[in-house]
Amino acid sequence: MKIQNSKKKIILLVILILLVMALIGFVVYVSDYYHADSRALSALNNTSSYTVNNSADFITFTPTVNKSSTGLIIYPGAKVEAESYAVMASEIALRGYTTVIVKMPFNLAIFDVNKADQVINNHPEIKVWAIAGHSLGGVFASDYALNHQDKIKGVIYLASYPNNNASNATFKGLLIRGTEDNLTTSDDISKNMDKFPANTTFIYITGGNHFNVGDYGIQKGDNNSTIFREGQQVQNVMYIVEFLNSL
Repeated sequence: MKIQNSKKKIILLVILILLVMALIGFVVYVSDYYHADSRALSALNNTSSYTVNNSADFITFTPTVNKSSTGLIIYPGAKVEAESYAVMASEIALRGYTTVIVKMPFNLAIFDVNKADQVINNHPEIKVWAIAGHSLGGVFASDYALNHQDKIKGVIYLASYPNNNASNATFKGLLIRGTEDNLTTSDDISKNMDKFPANTTFIYITGGNHFNVGDYGIQKGDNNSTIFREGQQVQNVMYIVEFLNSL
């Protein structure tokens, strides 16, 4: 009996040690993320054209002039600080669209895929919603749209693609990818081509890469772009606004 109890204690101790190691590993993993740079942080100020509310859960850009009844929700890329997309969001708001960047737990959209529900509930004045996601954020933005087709009219895949089949979805799709992107590759797009919504427009920005979608420095594993970050973002905004206009 004493031997059996000793074995149980050893097993429990081993399990406890493994759990502690896993927890430490998780903390280390999520603590190492991409921070918004100074350009992004400077875009978090109010202007005469829009106001900015940077709360614990959302960064909301609300137009003050020519406000549209169409809005955009943005899911950040994995381990990328939400503020990194402030420049893009501010430019879209400048053109009249309420734009909300969602802050995810641990900077990972997988931990709160349905957080867009809160955005929609907080803005009853918006009648048409699109959702965008960068990289892994786009995968979960697509999943949210699939499960809420009554709420979402368009999905913007920023260097991303659907993980689950959205080919029969009622919403429109827009893919924007830089030709130099080495994190969401052309093979990734090809392998998942049949999962995109049937009504999807595919845009490829010559010379653009993966990390230029936001403002968070250089991302490991990506190629350098052959165009300026600002130039790639100008094109992104142009195509996004055209897409929002079409909904």
